[in-house]
Formats: sequence, C-alpha cells, structure tokens
Amino acid sequence: MNTKIPFDQLFFSLLDDDIDVSSFQCKEPDLTEFLIEDARANQAARLSVTRIVSYDGHVVGFFTLTNDCIIRKGISDEDGEEWYPYPHYPALKIARLATHQEYEGRGIGRAMLVKTMAIAMRLSCYVGCRMITVDSKPDSEGFYLKYGFQRALMKKRKDTIPLYRDFYRSYQEAEKSMSPPLFTFDEGREG
Repeated sequence: MNTKIPFDQLFFSLLDDDIDVSSFQCKEPDLTEFLIEDARANQAARLSVTRIVSYDGHVVGFFTLTNDCIIRKGISDEDGEEWYPYPHYPALKIARLATHQEYEGRGIGRAMLVKTMAIAMRLSCYVGCRMITVDSKPDSEGFYLKYGFQRALMKKRKDTIPLYRDFYRSYQEAEKSMSPPLFTFDEGREG
C-alpha cells in the first residue's frame, strides 16, 4: 500500500520555464504529451493555466484550468439556484489533471481537487463561478464521482464523460464543519 503524502508537504506552482517537466510520465500518454509539449504555449496564449505539484523536489502531478459554462438543463434540480434565470451557469473547467505514475494512490489527485476547489472559491469572489466541470476519461470517472462530481444530464461524448460539481453548495456544507476553512487551502506553499 502506498503511503499518502500530507497536503502540507506538496508544493503547488504555476508552470514556468524554470520547471523541468520532461521526466513527467502518467498512464495517459496524451496528458504527458500535453504537459511537455503544449501546456506552456496554451498558458502564454491565455487559453489555460497549468499548476505543477511537487513533492520532495519531484514533479508528481499537474492540473490545467480554463473557463467554461454548463447548460442549466445539464445539472440536477438540486444544484444551482431555482431563481437563476439564465440558460448557462459559469464554471471553472479542469481541462487536464494527472498524477505521475510512480505516485498514484498517494493522495496527489485528491490534493489537486482540493486546490481546484479553493481556486474556484477564490475566483468566485471576483467573477461569477458556480460549477466545476470536467470531461472525464472513462477510466477516471470513478475518481471524480468519489469526490462529489455528478454526471451532467447531457449526451456522453465519444471518448469522455461530462461531469460537474456545484462547488458552492459543497463549500457551504463544508464550511459548517471544516477547520481550517476551505479557502485556506489556496494560501501558502505556492510559488
């Protein structure tokens, strides 16, 4: 059994030219290829932002975020707001999320989701943002479902499954019981 790495021992940083990602390898070749070949160009063009997760000097994961929206008809009646009159909800999309294959099962993926939730909460203080979306690969769907994502009420795409999470509702519930508050996970240990 792999030992979990405590959240406070992970270092989150924005991808920049000083970070060597050439040795990163995950089970999905297209994710590895994106990080090594495309992430910097997408970030420079303001299409997405990639964060690197390091542990003990090694790149152990990365996640890429971009803006999105989800059609109101695509979410459950329990999510969102009944009074909201617009056809789409503003969202933050997890465009890519991957753990280095040697560090799988050690809590890196969960830590990246916690960090994404904290970023979404902070972002929502500046611009409208209510949902987190992801187009999950079939092999990863269980991971997202385990952490509160739901299938969107829309047609499954050819090779991905659209999922979402109403993070604000989750945030409200978590704030009642969490110590420290969720937003503190977006502070410190980031370069």
